[in-house]
Amino acid sequence: PTAAKTVLVAGGAASTPVFAGNPTIFGTFPPSKLYLAQAIEALAKAGAKSATSVFESASFTKGVCAAMPGLADKFNLTLQDEIEVVSSPTSVDLDPVARNLSMAENDPDIVVACVYDQGCAEWVASMRKTGWSPRAQVFTVCIGMDKFKDAVGTDAMYMMGVSPWDPSLDMQDQVVGWSAMEFSELFLATTQRTSTYHAASAAASVGALVQAIERADSFGTEAVSDVLASQEFNTLYGLLSFDDNGQSQAPSLHLQYDKDMSVQTVYPIEFRSAELVYPMPTWDARDCNMLSKCLTGEETGVCQEDGTCKCDSENAVSTGVGSSAQCVYIPAEDMTYVDTSLLIVGYILFAVQAFLSVACTAWTVYYRNRRVVKASQPLFLCLVAFGAFLMSLSIIPVGIQGEYRYLVDPITGVPTDEPNTDIDRVDAACMALPWLFSMGFAVTFSALFAKIWRIKLVFQAARTFVRKQVGVKDVVSIMVAVIVLQAIVLIAWNVADPLIWQREVLMEDNNGYPTRSIGTCSSTNGLAFLIPLIVIDALMLVYALYLCFVTRKVSAEFQEGTWITASILSILQILVLSIPILVIVDADNNAFYFVRVAVIFLVSSTVTMLIFFPKIYRLHFLKVQNGASRRTGFRATGQFSLTGNQTGNDSGQRTSMNSDRGSDPARRTTMDSDGGRRFSIASENGTTAICRKVAFQINSSAASASQVIEELGEDHESTTEKKTQSDTNTDEEV
Repeated sequence: PTAAKTVLVAGGAASTPVFAGNPTIFGTFPPSKLYLAQAIEALAKAGAKSATSVFESASFTKGVCAAMPGLADKFNLTLQDEIEVVSSPTSVDLDPVARNLSMAENDPDIVVACVYDQGCAEWVASMRKTGWSPRAQVFTVCIGMDKFKDAVGTDAMYMMGVSPWDPSLDMQDQVVGWSAMEFSELFLATTQRTSTYHAASAAASVGALVQAIERADSFGTEAVSDVLASQEFNTLYGLLSFDDNGQSQAPSLHLQYDKDMSVQTVYPIEFRSAELVYPMPTWDARDCNMLSKCLTGEETGVCQEDGTCKCDSENAVSTGVGSSAQCVYIPAEDMTYVDTSLLIVGYILFAVQAFLSVACTAWTVYYRNRRVVKASQPLFLCLVAFGAFLMSLSIIPVGIQGEYRYLVDPITGVPTDEPNTDIDRVDAACMALPWLFSMGFAVTFSALFAKIWRIKLVFQAARTFVRKQVGVKDVVSIMVAVIVLQAIVLIAWNVADPLIWQREVLMEDNNGYPTRSIGTCSSTNGLAFLIPLIVIDALMLVYALYLCFVTRKVSAEFQEGTWITASILSILQILVLSIPILVIVDADNNAFYFVRVAVIFLVSSTVTMLIFFPKIYRLHFLKVQNGASRRTGFRATGQFSLTGNQTGNDSGQRTSMNSDRGSDPARRTTMDSDGGRRFSIASENGTTAICRKVAFQINSSAASASQVIEELGEDHESTTEKKTQSDTNTDEEV
């Protein structure tokens, strides 16, 4: 009854039931069911196809979002979901909703959030945390409110909302004469706050009531109510009129923040102050525009929808996304590859050693029946040449190089997850190096070790005056043991932790792009296998040197102890000196390559030349052919001499050589007139017995005796070779 006697123009109500049955009550807000009409119509025309509503449990918010099913049907949208949350929701309530909507199968074009100002800020934070945003985010309130803008900052950019009023409208109030913009400026100057549609609505309610009273020319309730219900009023809020329920018929406006964070009217078209931005930029795109160096760096560009930077310069590339997006110039990377000239040097050295190995092998096979070659056993000589060739072959994998293990994006310069197929070839070369060098060293060293072992066996037999034949079978087990031991360590290395190619960045530019890198073969526990190989080889070299020392007094004419000793000493010296040098030049790829190649070549070529060249010299330059060398004299120590004539002044100290073709092949011992002991040694070959008698006084060391016995064996071998040229027995007899 009281209401019927009072005219009320409310500036803050939108719920339809408030006005029903009250003909003297009017409201400047449109009905809540019409709040979203302009926004949904504008977005549907822009291309949106689906929508989801999220509303908090409150009368106004539920009423606004209740219009979504009807609006979706009207504008041919698919309403995917209607989600209700608690009143005044927080991130705890909204984060799960954002994660669910971010899934590809749920991602809607439009999300309408029917929440109050606190809910607006919380929902933006949840979307940002998820890294997802719809193509259009519409709020029922909040757009234009300082509190919302302060809470979310630049994240409010391109957010949309609905409002019955905006300062950009071209309106003039008939009572006070202010335009919408003038009212907004005065409000800001007075309250230090940005005006919203709530303030404009309150001002318009006063202006409409004043105009109605003036037109009715009365304060009567019925007269003023009739004017309000039937006429239009020019206010700063717009052209205001009321429907049958007393609510404003002015359409809601579709608003949107622009890139400068200013609110613009984007629909209806007749009130538009800016173009609608649909779809909204993604978070990455916004961060690119607001926070990245894409627009302000040394190399500039334009931010793309995906948050990357499209560079203006052809020489620059885009890197990063969102706040890290920028255009940079990728510098040329120095991969520190070995110089081509050094690689050529390495290949030449390999070719030289390969030629030496092949030539020496061919020479050995061709002259295998000559006394010089036969005494050294051709099989071992061929193995020495073959092992040296294997060692030199390791020069080839030393020069094989590669890039990164994973392909690098040519546009961004960033390594990808795609493996570089060329690395398989480089990895194989990494393990080929220790295999080729170690096995080549094992073959060469085992052959040298077997030869010096043969000399030791002959030496021991000579000291006891025992006839001894030393054949291949007597020393082949040594070679097999050395090779198998090396192979076991290499196989374990290859299976457990093989060497692989790794490239390490040495220098970067200011943007983090590599400017210098170096590639090496490495493994996590490589030293656990390399050290045993070094220790095994070192121990064998030391023991071989010991054997060389023990047999140092044995004649070296054909048993080559001197040259074997020189070879082993050379190997040991080169390997010992190379270790500190390799450590020093490790950082210089060219020097590191050259030192390794030089070590490999020196080890292989030195052994080849020390073992083969003396034999070639004796055979071709001293004319040692088939055991026909001439001796004019031999002196092993100062204690005795073996010549064709008696020497010396002491007749008691004499040595004589006689050839006796008698039938007595036995070993005889006689006494000289001076009391000295004489030995006669005889041997037979087939039906013909050749006996060479040598008398000497036993006053020398066992080593000197062995040298005389060695001479006798060589004379016997020479006679046998003359008689039987087809004899290919390579065993040395003592």
